[in-house]
Amino acid sequence: MIRRRSLLLLLLILALFGAGTAWLAQVRPIDGDEGYYATAARLTASGQTPYADYFYPQMPYLPYLYGPLQGVVGPSLTGLRLGSVAALVLTLGLWGALLVARVGDRPMFVVGGLLLLALNPHLLSWGVTTKTFALANLGVVGALWAADRGLATRKLVWFLVSGLAAALAVGVRLLYAPWAVALLGGLAWLRWRRPATGITPASVAAAGVGLLLGLVPALRLYLADPERFVFNNLIYHRLRFNPLDRLVAEGEAPDVPRFLAALLELARALLLNPSLLVLIGLAVVGVRAARRPGAHDHSDTELRPVALLAGWGAVVLALTCLLPDPSYEQYFTAPLVPLLVPAALLGLIDLARRFGRPTTLVGGVLGALAVIAAVGLQVRHVGMDWNEVWDPARVREVAREIRQRSARDDVVLSFWSGYPFAADRPFLPGMENHFALGVSEQLTPAQQAHYHVAGKEALLHAILTKGPAVIVLGTWMHEVNTTIAQEHLPVLLQELDANYRIDWYRGEVKVLVRKPGPGAKLR
Repeated sequence: MIRRRSLLLLLLILALFGAGTAWLAQVRPIDGDEGYYATAARLTASGQTPYADYFYPQMPYLPYLYGPLQGVVGPSLTGLRLGSVAALVLTLGLWGALLVARVGDRPMFVVGGLLLLALNPHLLSWGVTTKTFALANLGVVGALWAADRGLATRKLVWFLVSGLAAALAVGVRLLYAPWAVALLGGLAWLRWRRPATGITPASVAAAGVGLLLGLVPALRLYLADPERFVFNNLIYHRLRFNPLDRLVAEGEAPDVPRFLAALLELARALLLNPSLLVLIGLAVVGVRAARRPGAHDHSDTELRPVALLAGWGAVVLALTCLLPDPSYEQYFTAPLVPLLVPAALLGLIDLARRFGRPTTLVGGVLGALAVIAAVGLQVRHVGMDWNEVWDPARVREVAREIRQRSARDDVVLSFWSGYPFAADRPFLPGMENHFALGVSEQLTPAQQAHYHVAGKEALLHAILTKGPAVIVLGTWMHEVNTTIAQEHLPVLLQELDANYRIDWYRGEVKVLVRKPGPGAKLR
């Protein structure tokens, strides 16, 4: 009867969580990256292949998973976010299923564990976007849930499923590869140090097989064209312009070592995000409790293996997130939350047992997290840029203006790929991803064509021949990731002024149409 009550509470929280995240997905400002993720989903749904047919600087699974949804919701950035909402609800559901199985005899801790995850403002803010966060977190929690099922049932199939789930995280973002390896290492460590868990060498091998099987689609793309695969996933990121380089070159900042800069970003992520600090504090208590010899209650003991697996994974992922150049705060917030929560729940259980009055303690912690989440989302706007240009209504308005000035098959040149996507118009080849322009100066024309990256020559050709029916200026043009060499800008702007005119503008967004007369003939 008590476990049934826990299950009903789980279903109620999932329903409320689903409704809340669906609402947030419709009102949250658009993130600039969503433009190219949505575009990749549309291109893949139309039969194109990442890397081979368009530039895509991530692992390839997201376009294939969101592509079918794009066919249903159409060219809608907020509509496509429903896939992320579904992934978030499934993530919370898997974590809740683990809780019902392990602490279902104490509904208070089922609710506590669920809300430790559901009330995190970073998980909510980043998770509803059409980016890698929702799918990667689903893979992480799915791997932990399946591993826990394997520990409970001693069946190899669950460890196989754990590896498959880990492959989902790696398949959407290569940054999770060390974490996936650490998951296998953690299972091996539990086999060696805690044989009572029932993990066998076959269990670890099954998880490894699942990981390899889950990565077969990515491996096929690699084997089809290793050079393009490596460029999109590794070389491009190395070529990306680092803001620190510009500051150093202009004498505005000291030459800070890259790793130190990443450590400073990690420190910033921790110090400015109290919800993360609360989880880390509880997780430290939980890990210490898990390693403390002596008596433990039954549910505490059952939670320890998955909490240790998750905690070890959090350390490995945090260290991995120091490697990208540059490293961003968002790498350390939403991705670490699901890995901290199992140990944090263990810490909450330990504190409740040691200090008594568990209902008061759990209620106080969850109340504090609810306040932090409300302040984070409504006041600090974690992860959100509230510039009006990113208002979903403004994006739809620009898309409507583009449609009114173009036919369905007319090419649109935009320095943010979200506008042609929302307008349901073809892209200028090589500009399907607005990030690509940022590395074009470091590539030869042949490499630009090979990797589907537009450079100054492609832009100049398009402007001179009046190829695009509409050109959209403004958004992201001055971002470090999409700039081109300054000496080339005057020529492009001069020809743009000669061949196109501004027909509509609102704020920083300008919609240009062709001027009368034929375009230039190029030799």
